[in-house]
Order: sequence, then C-alpha cells, then structure tokens
Amino acid sequence: MPNQIIATPLNELHADFTGIPGFEHVGPGLSLQAILETVEQAPVAISITDTRANILYVNANFETLTGYTRHEISGQNESVLSCKTTPLELYRELWRTIQSGKVWRGALVNRTKDGKSYLAEVTIAPVTDAKGQVTNFLGMHRDITTLHQLEQELKHQKALSETILDLAPTIVVLLDSKRNVLLDNQTYKQLKAGFGDTEPAHLFMDALADRLGDNPFGGFNDIQVRFDAPNGAECWFAVSGIQVEELDHAAQSYFKAGNESGHYLLLVATDITTRKAEAERARLQQLKVQMAEQELTQSIRETLSGAIFQLETPVNVIQAALSMPHSSPEALYPILRQVLDSSQRAIDAMRKVLPRVEQERHFLVNINQTLKDLLVISTDRLLSVGAVVEWKPEPVLPAINGSEASLRRMFHYLLDNALLSLEEAGRKNPELHIHTCLKDDTIFVEITDNGVGIPPKQRLKVFEPFQSAWKRGRGKAGMGLSMAQEIVNSHGGGIRIDPDYTDGCRILINLPIKYRSEAME
Repeated sequence: MPNQIIATPLNELHADFTGIPGFEHVGPGLSLQAILETVEQAPVAISITDTRANILYVNANFETLTGYTRHEISGQNESVLSCKTTPLELYRELWRTIQSGKVWRGALVNRTKDGKSYLAEVTIAPVTDAKGQVTNFLGMHRDITTLHQLEQELKHQKALSETILDLAPTIVVLLDSKRNVLLDNQTYKQLKAGFGDTEPAHLFMDALADRLGDNPFGGFNDIQVRFDAPNGAECWFAVSGIQVEELDHAAQSYFKAGNESGHYLLLVATDITTRKAEAERARLQQLKVQMAEQELTQSIRETLSGAIFQLETPVNVIQAALSMPHSSPEALYPILRQVLDSSQRAIDAMRKVLPRVEQERHFLVNINQTLKDLLVISTDRLLSVGAVVEWKPEPVLPAINGSEASLRRMFHYLLDNALLSLEEAGRKNPELHIHTCLKDDTIFVEITDNGVGIPPKQRLKVFEPFQSAWKRGRGKAGMGLSMAQEIVNSHGGGIRIDPDYTDGCRILINLPIKYRSEAME
C-alpha cells in the first residue's frame, strides 16, 4: 500500500481515505490530497525509501537542500548523499535501529549534488504494514551546519574564557543568591585548598557585610577586606563585585519581559597580603615606638600614683588627728599642721606633673588586627620567655566601636600579666594561647597561659589598684589588671578570671559589637 501511494502522482490520487489503515478517524474536512500537499510543502527535507534505502519519493525541500531533482534522485540509494566522513559504525548502528522497528535520530555529514558538505540532523522512522512488517523508511533531515558552527564557536569561547580565568592571577568566583559557588577559577581553588571545609567566598561576604549593608549582591569596587586563615595567617584582599541578573528559563516565562528570578554575584579578588605586609611593617614599627612612649608615660603615671597613694595614708592619719580633740602640748599642733600642709603640697605637685591622658576618640576597631599587631610587637619579649604561642582567631570578626589605642593597651596589660605568670613558673615548655570567637553580638577573647596561676582568694583583689599576684613584678606597680578592667568596662564589656581553669591562668574578656551607625555618632 505505501509503495503504491508514493508511486502515484499527487494529481491522480483520490480524495478518499476509505480502506487506508490508520485513517478511520480522519474527519471529513481533511482529504488525502491535503495531507500529501502538506508533506510536499513541509519545511524539512523528506524522503521515502524501500527497505534497501532506494529512494521512492522526495519533497520539494529535499530538492532545494541537496540540489538533486526528484527525477535525478529517484531510484538511487540514500548513500548517494554520504560524504564518506561519517564513521562506519554510526551507519551500522543506524541500520540496526531502524530494521528493529525503532526510530533513529542523529547527525550525519551529507553532501549536495555539487559536492558541498553540510551537517544534517536526521530522523529515520520505519513504516510498517498492518502485520507490523517494515515496508518503507521515512527520512527527514535539515541542514544544521550554521547552528553547529555557532555551537562550536560558543564551546570554543567558553573553553577560552575558562582558560583565561584559570590562568588569571586574580580570584574569580560566581555566587548565586544563596551564596552557593557556581563557578570558580584555579586561583580560587588554590586558596580554598588551605581552608579545608570553609568556603573562602563566604569569608569574603562576611568581611564585606559591614560595607555592603542590606544589599550584599549590589555592585562594588576595590574594597579591602581581611580575615585569618585556619593556620592563623593574615589574609588581605582587594575585592570587587559585579551583579549579574539571573533569568527565569521556565517555559511559561518565555513571553515575559525582564523575567528575572534572582541575582548572581561575580566576585573578583586580588591578594594584596604581601603589599599589606610591607605597609604593616612600617605601621608596626611606628606603632612600636608609639607604644614604647605610652608605656614610659604610663610607668611614670604608675610611679607617681604609687607615691601619691603612699603619701595619702599618713596625710589622712594626720588630718584625722588634727580634727580630734587633743591634750598634747600646744606646740605640737602647728608642727602637725606644717607636716600636713607640706605633704599636701607634695601630693598636689605630683598630681600636676602626672602625664595627661588624651581623650581618645572611638572608631571601628578590628580585634583580630589589634591582637595580631600586639603579638608582632611583643615578639622579642615572647622569645625571651621561650613561650610557644597558639594564635587561633575567628576567621572574620565584625569591627567594634572603640578606642584602638585603649584596647591595645588593655591587651598589652593582659599579655604582660601572662608573661609574668610564665616567668614566675619557670616551666620548660611555657605556653600562651590567644583565641577569639563571635557569639551572637559579642566578641569573646581568651588569653591562657600555663604559668603559676592566681589563687582563688586573689582573683578579685588583683583587679584593685596597686595589687600584684607575682613576686617578680619587673618593677610594675600592680596597676595592669586594674587599668585593663577599666578599659573593658568603658567599652561596655566584662573581664574575669576563669575559676574552672587550674593549669595556669585564663582571662576571659567579652566586648559587645557596636555597629557603624553608632560608631559615626
């Protein structure tokens, strides 16, 4: 039946479906003539062959695509279109598929009548009779050469872009709206290798949080951020971000204009740690000189304060004696008055020469940076004690609103306290542990040593002025912990000695976070 229909000229066909299998339910408004005209005018090349692939019929688009007229091609085998570059195994697979009664789809390299090659997207379907026997093959194909070239160019551009990204010395990473990493380059992978399970991109975003506010996926340029690697190494990066719109690819969104469904953020980061280290060396040297001057000034203050404190005790006794009724000779009273006045003048004179404490303005302070600076500046002292230092910072700490100089002095007092404890213990393996962490809206700092420790009865008393728990105080007046407590309190925090730690001394500090808006007020 199929061979007879195809061999019959279209203008001689009857407009009646009677007796043709499969057309029992065709409505009266559709004729066989209309169906055949549809095949003839189809926008794809159609051919019908016998079971040996000899061509019985081709449509007009087949003629246009291949250059063969239907009279030239009729009776020839489909292999006349082969360019001989298609692998033989592909043809074998094609024949196994269609002879088993299944549809084959794939791409073949064909050639036109004038010998021009083109890539054809081919579909070949077996045509069966009422008994299910294959009687013919229906072939459809279209030229996808241009589409293939575009796809190859796209692949090439993608491969080239990925190669350029991988060779770039800067970090490139693409994040979706949930901060998942969708794309990264080799430089980022190398950075991530040193962070274990921690995603460095998340550290970038956390460090940028204060700057970006409520729009973390907005564009920004060349913002410097710092965080600490798991090994304690300080990392500095100059980070830029480009917002990329995420399109909704769902079918129902095809006709919607601006079908946005979210945002991507392309992060580009340059490692400036070395450059920063050079600047830091100069800054730390200047800071070291500044701290030495401050320490000298503070030493003078402590000495004079101690002298005043010592003088105030007898002065208070004399003052009390003079105010009480007395039976001593009248000559004693003027002498005591003279001693009192002289002592008071000495106290007033010493108070006048006390170095003045400058009022310090509050700015945003990074506690990790402050502690790291102090450890670097104190390297010589740490080496002299032989202490093994474990510096374990929270990778990213938000800045707090405070006085950087005061906080640095406070940590210097606590570090000095720990080193005095280690020196007094005389251990073979002195250890110092400094940890920072963030919980809720509070920064916690632990400073732990394995020195002699502070007896329970003295744990509150050592925070009083002129109190020291160490026999070898190196000439200190015993004001360190007292002033440390004063500075912590002025920043709204707290300080205490851990009563549960018995292998030395562990001091616990908590500092509440002050946000930028408060810092600028």
